[in-house]
Amino acid sequence: MKIGRKIVLTFILGVLSFINIRLTMSLIDTRHEAIRLSKKLSDLLEKKQARESQFILKQDHMRKMLTDKDFMEQMAREKAGYIKNKETVFKFED
Repeated sequence: MKIGRKIVLTFILGVLSFINIRLTMSLIDTRHEAIRLSKKLSDLLEKKQARESQFILKQDHMRKMLTDKDFMEQMAREKAGYIKNKETVFKFED
């Protein structure tokens, strides 16, 4: 009877050891995944911040275009290549 109990206890110990090893491996994989996702989140937050600052700059530019007459005139002249009276344009060759 003692030999049978030893075999059963050894089997149970083996099963518990196997389960422990599997849980440890699963915990390690989960930790690696958490680190990867944390880095990805950080990258996405940086991109979000950059896009928000670009949006603010474009929003300011659009606001100036809609409200500031001098700015609109300056932009139109730059795009079309026109100059005002009494303006001098210097062209430099490279």
